[in-house]
Parts: sequence; structure tokens; C-alpha cells
Amino acid sequence: MSFSTLSVHQENKISVVKVTEKRIFLKVADDFKEQMLSVLDSGTTDILIDLSDVHVMNSSGIGVLMLVRDKIEKRKGRLVLCDIQPIMQEIFSRMHLDTFFNIAADRTVALEFFK
Repeated sequence: MSFSTLSVHQENKISVVKVTEKRIFLKVADDFKEQMLSVLDSGTTDILIDLSDVHVMNSSGIGVLMLVRDKIEKRKGRLVLCDIQPIMQEIFSRMHLDTFFNIAADRTVALEFFK
């Protein structure tokens, strides 16, 4: 699957989502939400979100990640974020989101989480 703000492929039974936008603000955040909900509608229970291209994200974008986490947990699935840029890591740390999400240094480490 490919969308305007992300690309998606399957690795085993894991939906690997690569966010392709550098800035998740305003309209892009709305598109991001719509497209992530579409991924969830496919019935997936395990999602890895690669944030390596995201340099900044507003509260709407972070809200989308929280929404995805909640929906995945209700399905007894797993969500892992990986490759978070340093500025975003700082934001996650200050907001204590690093304790709310499973975060891996890179995609390889993130995929290990699902084994």
C-alpha cells in the first residue's frame, strides 16, 4: 500500500509503515490520520512505524500515534515506533511518551520485538 504521507508493506504478519513526510502539521496530520486508520481497517494487529524521515510533528500527529496505539492494544496487537529523529526523541522524552510507546533504535531492532 502507498499513500501520500506513508508507505506500507508486510514483513511476515507485521505491517511496516514508513512515514514519508518530514513535517506532520495541519493538513498533513489529517491525511496521516486518515491513512493510518485505513491501515488499521485492513485488520492488522502488529504495526511497526518507521519515523526516520519525520523531523517534526505537532500534537495532532502525536495524537494519531496515540490513537493507533489504543486501537492496536484493543486488538491485543503490538505497536513499535523506530528510527525517531533526535529532536523528536527529545519531544517524546519531555512528554513522557517514551514510556507510553514501544520505541526501538532502528527497524532491525523493532522487528525483533515482534518475535
